[in-house]
Order: sequence, then C-alpha cells, then structure tokens
Amino acid sequence: MTSPTPTPPTLTLNVLSLNCWGLRFISHHRFARLSEISRRIASASPSYDIVCLQEFWVYSDYLHLRSVTLGVLPYGKFYHSGVLGGGLVILSRYRIVESNMWQYVLNGRPTAFWRGDWYVGKGVAGAVLEIEDAGVGGGMRKGKRRAEVFCTHLHAPYEKGEDSYLCHRTAQAWQLSKLLRASVQRGHIPIALGDFNMLPNSLAHHIITTHGLVSDAWLSAHPQTPAITVTPVHASYNLTTLGATCDSILNTWRLAPTQLDLPSSESPDPDAQRLDYIFHSPLVSRVREIKVGFTELYKLPGKPKPGKGITRGGMVSLSDHFSVEVKLEITPLGDSVGPLISFDAVEVEEATQEGSEDVYLSMDVIEEIQALTMKYARREEWEFKWRIWHFWASTLVLVALHVAVWWSTYDGVAFLCVVLSWMVGVSGVVNGLIGFLFMGSELNALREFDEEIRIYKEIAQEKFAKGKGRPRVQELGAVEFGLSEQRIRREEEIERAAVDRHRGVVQ
Repeated sequence: MTSPTPTPPTLTLNVLSLNCWGLRFISHHRFARLSEISRRIASASPSYDIVCLQEFWVYSDYLHLRSVTLGVLPYGKFYHSGVLGGGLVILSRYRIVESNMWQYVLNGRPTAFWRGDWYVGKGVAGAVLEIEDAGVGGGMRKGKRRAEVFCTHLHAPYEKGEDSYLCHRTAQAWQLSKLLRASVQRGHIPIALGDFNMLPNSLAHHIITTHGLVSDAWLSAHPQTPAITVTPVHASYNLTTLGATCDSILNTWRLAPTQLDLPSSESPDPDAQRLDYIFHSPLVSRVREIKVGFTELYKLPGKPKPGKGITRGGMVSLSDHFSVEVKLEITPLGDSVGPLISFDAVEVEEATQEGSEDVYLSMDVIEEIQALTMKYARREEWEFKWRIWHFWASTLVLVALHVAVWWSTYDGVAFLCVVLSWMVGVSGVVNGLIGFLFMGSELNALREFDEEIRIYKEIAQEKFAKGKGRPRVQELGAVEFGLSEQRIRREEEIERAAVDRHRGVVQ
C-alpha cells in the first residue's frame, strides 16, 4: 500500500493595524491607553506576527511598547521623519533585514501648521522580513522568503468646501502603489496597512488596488460587501459587515460630552466609516480571517470624571479608531494563485507573475487624475505668484519705511514706521520663504507626478490598442464604480464629514 503524501504545514501570518491616537498634549489619557494597547498586543491569543501602528508619536511610549511586547515580537522599528516624526511603528515576530522610510513628496502645506501633516513628514514605513516558508513547490522542503510590510497614514481632508488635499492624497496613493507593484513583481509577499483616510470606492483605493497589484483584504474575504449604505444601519452591522473602523457610536471618543453611556450595538450608526485597511497580494497570500478589533472598553486607573469620551465607571475606548486584524495564509512557492480581487463582487481573471504588468487603470480614471492634478496646479501657481509678488513688494515698502524713519522729525511717526517695517519685513520674509522654497518644491513635485501619469497613460493606451492591457473597472456590491465629478464630490463630502468629527474629538 502506498503511503499518502504528507501535507506540508501551512504558513499563516496574524497581522494587526491600529491607529493609536497617541498625540502628545492632545490625546486624552495617552499613556494609560497606549500601555493597555501594548499589554493586549503582548497577551493576544493567537499571538500577532506583524503589528503596524499609526499615530504612535512619542518615542518614550514606543520604548514602553517594546519592553512589554519583546517576548512575542522581538523585532521592532520606530520610524523617524519630518520635523515631529511620522508616528509609524512596525513590530514583527520575524527578523527585520531591511527598513526604509519613504516620505510622501506631496504632503500638506506648512502654512496649515495647526493640522501638522507637513511637519510630521507622513510617508510609508517599510520593513523587509525574512520568513520561513512552510514548503517549496508543495513539498516539505523549507525555504526563506521575504515579506515586505508597508505601514502608512495618508493625508486627511480638512476643509468644508472643496477638498484641496485630494490631489495630495491621490499622489500619495500613487507613490504607495508603485512600491507595492515593485514588491509584487519581485515575487515578495507585500502587505500594506494603516489609516488611509479614504473610502472603499474612492479614487485612492482604486489606484492602490489596481496599479499596486494588491487586493483589499476585507473585500477578499467578503466580496459581497455592499457600498456606502444610504439608509442608517445599526452599529453591529457596520463593524461585522462593512468593516467600519472610525466614527462608530460604539467608540467612546465619538460620544457627546453629555452622553455618559454607550448606546446599544443595535442602535443606528449612520456616520461610521471604513478608513483603515490591510492590502495583500492574492498571488502569494489568501485571507482566511479578518475582523475589526480592539472594540472592548478599558477602565482607566483612578476615578476619572465621566465626560469627554469617558463613560460611567471610567470606561474608554483604547483609541478613536478600531483595529483591523487579518489572518493571511501564505501560498507555498509553486502553488497556483488566487484571483486578483479589489472591490468587486465578481472574480477578475487570474493574474500571474508574468501577466501582472498588463493590469492598468482605465482611461477614465487616468484622465480624472490628470484633471485633478491640473486643477490643483493652477491654484498653486497663482498662490506662488502672489507670495513672490508680496515678497518683492514688501522689500520696496521696507526700504520706504526706513527712509521715512531717517527723515521724520516726529518721534511718534518714526516709532510707527519702525513697527510697520518689522511687520512688513517679517511677513515678506515668510511669504518669500514659502514661495521660493515650499511652493517651488511643491510645483516641481506636481509636474513630476503629472509626467509620471502622462507616461503611464501612453503605455496603457498602447497596451489597450494591442489588446494586451487589462483595464480594471469593477463593482462594489450592487453599486457601479464610476469616477464622475458628481461621485467624487459626494465622496469628498463624506470624507470631510468624517474628519470634521475627528477634529471635534481632538479639540
């Protein structure tokens, strides 16, 4: 009798992504909450293999996190960027053999200092992990493979009118998608996760899942997930079916100051959004489980006064976001791959390593990106000219004021001219620095982004004309995906509403 062929063990990765809301001086009960997050990560069962955290700003909090989780996640990296730091952390059970921090070229404006995006230097924290494959070619022989982890936090919309940061967020999604595409083409195991500040059917989401050659893990597990629900649904449905991670009524930091108890999980929850994601490559991994986590409340030490996110009994949510947790099964080398699913309810044709280069954004999407970039560039060019004009005009006025001081026979007039000269000088220098340095740099970045999209469009057109390229225009549930101007405005309004509520929590 022939003995059965032994089945190779399956390699699985338990992955966690969480925005921790750890801003110094702003986030309420920061150290207590982050300490509890650290404890729960360390005591999780089954234990996590990869943990990516956002808004983990304070380095001393990171050192405490490492001391608590060192036994289960021996490798970790706190990523430094910008003036204040990017707030990104990666922890791993596997050895980190390479790390990178790619700052986003377009990332807010220094004039919006109260928002802080430009100063923290948002970007992509990358870590290459060396993992042990469960089996090569379906056999029992083990081998080393590399997983590339990309942890990020995209720019959020802030303005109530037109979202002027949409172009920046789109460019950031494009920059991330290039990193993912390169990882897929190298044959590595790419995993991208974080707070993307986007909706499942948004332009940024479409760029990442198409040009990045990856799939939304939630939609890989639940391809029938419906689109944005028009009528309010209950909170439990938002968590378990839609994967909402932010603005849930079950998060204490979303409660009104006078509301001291969480509502029922069956209460209407019209504002919950899915802003946090985990993306994977179906060429090398399959989603076995996925859920929204860290929904359990935490009792603060002492006797805190109820209100401002604290319920009766001193209970709080651990962050203003819930986590996303996924169990990925890594495909052994040589095995067949799964379909490349992004946000559609139907399976797209199977993609292979050789054919992955022929997946392109549709012409409508590419032209939408170009129109968006051109519109924003026109606005920035006008502001650039205005600031430079103000600088030179201030120089002339400054000279005139100094002459007036020299010739004035009245002390009061001379003093007034000195005060005005200081005001004019400071404003002129500030506008000159912003215009010559920041605005010039931003305009060059916009030109480079536009050139990349133009070249990409030419290649895509050639591929489509020869019948080799495959545009990906899919559906999300029963709602057709279309990037009309009206639809984008609707998406912007929803995203702005979500961020407005977030700002209310911070303030």
